[in-house]
Amino acid sequence: MKIDSKMRKIQQKYRKEIRFKNKQGKHAFEAAGVIFLFFLLLFVGIKFNFFDSDSIQPIPDNDFENKWMYVIPQIDDSLKNSSSDYTGIAIDFNPQPIKIILKNSFQKPKINDENILNELINLANKNIKSNNLPASNETYEIIVIGRNKEEIIRKIFTNS
Repeated sequence: MKIDSKMRKIQQKYRKEIRFKNKQGKHAFEAAGVIFLFFLLLFVGIKFNFFDSDSIQPIPDNDFENKWMYVIPQIDDSLKNSSSDYTGIAIDFNPQPIKIILKNSFQKPKINDENILNELINLANKNIKSNNLPASNETYEIIVIGRNKEEIIRKIFTNS
């Protein structure tokens, strides 16, 4: 029994149309599923306040660490402009008193000019005082460390 070539073409065309419709239905089902999950996640997020604008709050102004962290970039910028030997800054809150560490490329035995060190410390202290820090009866230290991470000079300041 021979199958007519026209009939074969019609059958192939019909099979292609059926496969295409099945794929369309599958894609529509997948798209509907994704949209449903999106709305479900949105609903759950709203219900449990995941999108609440109050969830990310700024640090309150009465937080003393925030005040000190505001001053550190200012000190860093002014010291970068004033000294080519200055390499960075760090702050240590624990244990008390607060320690501001100025990092330099100086070597302890080779540094003879204390005017450079005092200038760095005074410039850092000026920035601290201009921002109304520290709070009353609070002590802080400014420490200059050298290339080998050894302390070169330390000065203690208080606001009383």
